[in-house]
Amino acid sequence: MRRQLLTLAILGALVLALVSGLQTGAQPRKIVIYSAIEEKVTTEIVKAFRARTGIESEVLSLAAAGTLATRIRAEKAKPRADVFMGGSADIHAPLAKEGLLLKYVPRTLAEAKIDKQFYDPDHYWHGWYLGALGILVNRERFEREIAPKGVSMPKTWDDLLNPVYKGHFAMPSPVTTGGGYIFVATQVFRLGEDRAFAWLKQLAANASQFTPTAPATVTLIARGEAIVAMMWAHEGFVARLMGFPVEVILPPDTGFEIGSASIIKGGPNPEGAKAFVDFLLTPLPQGINAAYGMRYPVRPDAASPVGAPPFASIKFVKYDRNWAIENRDRLIRRWQAEIGR
Repeated sequence: MRRQLLTLAILGALVLALVSGLQTGAQPRKIVIYSAIEEKVTTEIVKAFRARTGIESEVLSLAAAGTLATRIRAEKAKPRADVFMGGSADIHAPLAKEGLLLKYVPRTLAEAKIDKQFYDPDHYWHGWYLGALGILVNRERFEREIAPKGVSMPKTWDDLLNPVYKGHFAMPSPVTTGGGYIFVATQVFRLGEDRAFAWLKQLAANASQFTPTAPATVTLIARGEAIVAMMWAHEGFVARLMGFPVEVILPPDTGFEIGSASIIKGGPNPEGAKAFVDFLLTPLPQGINAAYGMRYPVRPDAASPVGAPPFASIKFVKYDRNWAIENRDRLIRRWQAEIGR
């Protein structure tokens, strides 16, 4: 009897140790993140996530959300990543429709008090920052080459059609970037689709480049390789803080993104991914994004970007996000057929 009891006790201890090891091993296991946010912001956020949870992160950073979405589609048979972080809801929503995202209600959602327009009612994606489209100008080149011709700095989207900017305009491609697509959709909502594409053809005549990533456009402006650009305003604010001669204009009837995060269905660590999305909806990562990336938080109690105009003060076009999401593929095909750049 003693021998049997001793054997049972040893077996019980072994089982308890095994279960305990599995439980502690499951949570700290690393997650793989596809990030459309610049490397500095991403690094600070995953560092804070590790300090909060003990979970390590392996990150692929590429500031072209459309390209990352294409990668997620290509890997659908065997997903390699757990989380898709950054990029507009316009990029995440089609992935949900295709069955590539995992539905999840974050444990931090209720206390975050986020406006319902900033997250998917079906909980496949959740917004955690906001960004507004703007016009960026290299002040030094403008004052040297454009101002002497009697032209003032652009204040509206229509000002970008001035032939004086021919060969001097740049913007991110709507094929590979969320910002580029939101810009196209913004003109559709502003002008109507056919008028918008006629307008975009005129704009394309002034363009030197449609860059594959958003940071590439900022680089052109910051270095003076372009004079004017369409770009996220927050990227211009960051460049200005770094000492580059960049002016940022927020024109009326502009568009904005709901920068989102989603969990990739079938990823290697879904529990770690859930913990990461929970974390993104807390004040700390949204404050990091505001401080280093100059983006607006969706939480009302998170720190806002210092020196940027209040989000509520910006004059936005009437943007039908559901329509933009449903018609994205069609509008991109039309862009490629009619503008082809």
